[in-house]
Amino acid sequence: MAQEFERHTPHDPLPMPPPMDFPEEGADESEVLSDVHARIAEDPFSVERNFGITYVGPPHPMAERVATLTRGTYFVEWARQMNPGAYAFEKEAIRMMASLLGRPEATGFITSGGTESNMSAMRLARNLGGKSDPEIVMPTSAHYSFRLGAELLGIDLIETPVDEQMAPDMDAVMRAITPNTVGLICSAPEGNFGQLDPIPEFAKLALEHDLYLHVDGAFGGFILPFMRELGHDLCDFDLSVPGVSSFMTDGHKLGQLPVATGFFLIRDASLLEAVPLDWTFIHTLTATKPGDHAATAWAVMRHLGRAGYRASTARLLESVRIVVEGIESIDELRLMVKPLISVINFTSDTVDMEQVFNELSARGWGSTFGHMNGHARIRLSLHPYRDADHAHGFVEALRESVQAAG
Repeated sequence: MAQEFERHTPHDPLPMPPPMDFPEEGADESEVLSDVHARIAEDPFSVERNFGITYVGPPHPMAERVATLTRGTYFVEWARQMNPGAYAFEKEAIRMMASLLGRPEATGFITSGGTESNMSAMRLARNLGGKSDPEIVMPTSAHYSFRLGAELLGIDLIETPVDEQMAPDMDAVMRAITPNTVGLICSAPEGNFGQLDPIPEFAKLALEHDLYLHVDGAFGGFILPFMRELGHDLCDFDLSVPGVSSFMTDGHKLGQLPVATGFFLIRDASLLEAVPLDWTFIHTLTATKPGDHAATAWAVMRHLGRAGYRASTARLLESVRIVVEGIESIDELRLMVKPLISVINFTSDTVDMEQVFNELSARGWGSTFGHMNGHARIRLSLHPYRDADHAHGFVEALRESVQAAG
C-alpha cells in the first residue's frame, strides 16, 4: 500500500463520460426509472455471486424499513433540538457499540466510514501531542486513509515493516518512536489478509511513551467480539485494553448496515477538548449527516442483539470454512495465510492466477485480483449475506476456472 504515495509515473487517466449538458426539460419519471434499471443491470455480478468486496451485499431488511420511516431527518450537534430523535439514535448507537467494544462509558460519533474515523483519530493525536513536527508510527499494512490524513494534517507518517503474513515488526515500531511521536496506529485486523495486529503490545508501548493509540477495526468491530463469544481464542483488541485511546469500525462491512455507516469511539470524553470548536460544536470531519444512518444502526443492533450477531457470525464463518476447504482441495492452489475472519487470499505456483480470475468472472463470480509479496493472488472478502449454498457454488466455479486456466 505504501507504494500508492510513492509513484513517480503519471497517474492513469480518470475515467469520465463525454461532456453532458444539464437537461433543459425534465424527463418522464418512467423513462428515468427505466434508465436507472438498465444501468444497474450492467453490473457484472449478482449480489449472491460477488465474493470480492465485503460491503457488496444488502443491509439487514430492518435497515430499509427504518430508512423509510426516517427519510428527511438528520443529526448534527449544533441543531440536535431540530431532530432530537435522530440525534438520540446516534448517541444510543454509540453507547451500544462502546459496550460491545469494551468500554461502556466511551463517547463517540457515527461517521461516513473508516477514512473519516481514522483521520479524526489522527487529528486528535496531533492536537493532544502538541509537537511542532508531529510524527505517527504505524505498520505498512495499515489502511491508505492514514496516508491521506498525514498529507492533509501535516503529520510525518513513520511506517514500519511487516512480514509476509502481515505481522508487524514490534522491535521496529519501538525503534521508530522519537520525541516527536504523538501517536501509534494498529489494526484489528488489517484489511489485506485480515490478520489481527498485537494490540496489547502496541498499547504497552503507548502507555510507556504516553502516546495516543488508535485501533482501526474497520473489519473487526462487528465480527471479533462475536467470534470471541463463540469461543475463538483472540488477543484483546478493543477499548478494554488500557492504552487504547480510540477505536473505529465500519457497520457497512460486517455489521449489516448501509454504506456509509462508521463508528468512531473515544476512550474518554476529555480527549475531545483537544478539538477546537466554535458554536457549531462539530468534532468530526463531516457535519450534518442523514438521520436514517443513525436510526438504522440503532434499529438493526437492537433487533439482532448479541445473539443475532453471534448467529450471523457463525453462518459467515461456516461459509469461510467451505471456501477454504474448497481451495485446499484444489491441488494447483494454496492459501497465502490462514484466514482469521472473512478475508481469504490464495495463489498458485503452477496456474496463471489472472486467468483463473478471468475465468471466474466469465462464470459470473466476483473476486479481486492483484499482487502481494511477489505473488499473483485472488482475494475474497465475504459479506454476512453469503451462505453455505453460495460458498459451495463459488468453490465449484473456482474448480472449473482452475481447470480451464490450466
